[in-house]
Formats: sequence, C-alpha cells, structure tokens
Amino acid sequence: MRVLRRIGLTGGIGSGKSTVATMFAELGLPVLDLDKVGRELLAPGTVALQRVVQVFGDGFVLPDGSLDRRALAAHCFASAQATKELNGIMHPLIWQAEQQWLAGQSGELAIIEASVLLESGGAGRMDAVIVVMAEQPVRLQRVLARGLQDEHAFYAIIKRQCTDEQRREQADFLIDNNDSLQALRDQVDSLYAQLRKDLSK
Repeated sequence: MRVLRRIGLTGGIGSGKSTVATMFAELGLPVLDLDKVGRELLAPGTVALQRVVQVFGDGFVLPDGSLDRRALAAHCFASAQATKELNGIMHPLIWQAEQQWLAGQSGELAIIEASVLLESGGAGRMDAVIVVMAEQPVRLQRVLARGLQDEHAFYAIIKRQCTDEQRREQADFLIDNNDSLQALRDQVDSLYAQLRKDLSK
C-alpha cells in the first residue's frame, strides 16, 4: 500500500520558505501553500468570511465584500485573544482543505508549506519538518525590499512567530538561506535526494 509522506516546510518571515517551496515544485514534488489556502477560504461569500464577520463584526469587510486583511491583521497582532479566535475559525477549515488535497495526491512525497506550521501545532500532522533559517537582518532586508511591510510590521510579526531556537528544536531538516540563490538550490537538491533515499528504507 502506498504511503504518502507529508513534509512540512516553514520558516520565519523573510526566511525564503516560499522560494524553497518553488524549488521543490520544480523538482516535481506537489506543494500545498496553506497561507494561500487560508486566503482563498476568506474570499467573499465563503463560510469562513461569514464566521469572521460574526465574531469580529462587519467593520473588517470592505465595500466590495472582501475582507480587509490589513485591518484584521492589525487587530489580531494587538490582541492575543483575537488571534486565538481567528485561529479557531481558520485552522479547522485549513486542516480540512489540507486533508482533501492530500487525498488527491498520487506520489510518495508532498510538501505542506505554512508560515505558522509550528505555532499552530501543525508539525504534529507531518512526517518530517523542514525549517528554512536566515539571520534576522537578512530577513528584514528581504521584507523591506518586497515593500509589503515596514520595519514595525516586521517586528510585530516576529513577536508572534517561534524563535529560531524553537524552530531548531522542532526541525528534522534545516536549510540555511543566508547565502546565494545557488547555495540555496544546492541544499534543496541535496535534501530532495535524501528524502527520496529515505523512502526506500
């Protein structure tokens, strides 16, 4: 009987985990981005958005019916209770979507990418966890270069995420992304070969 190995992929903001996920996809592995799943689940007219409105009020809905993600994120960053309530809505739905996706895979390995995989307890659903690491100044530079968050937002997110020490403790595999793109690709290629080799054990 075929057994699908679920490989969790995570890392702090600006670590480059999405770049690593793309590299694994280029090697032929199916990749599910749970952050993207979460965004899709909150599209206008969805059950998740309805529940968010019930809990947080319609002040977080824009005139076009879409979620004001920036405002909700700011609200949750300022309140641990609000974060807990939002997670209570989203995590079961994301987990359900993950299960449905996994059921449709025909290979032996699948990558589950999530920025809060460790913080949400999702590592327990994985057969192994890959953590992408990078020094904080490097990560900040990358985030600022994207232009999506400022320095204040970066540090606010950092406070909500695991520390590097906690990531190391929970990682089965570590990828260092402080160097060049080629150095990163070499590590991904090597880890892919190791994962394939482990399947034969």
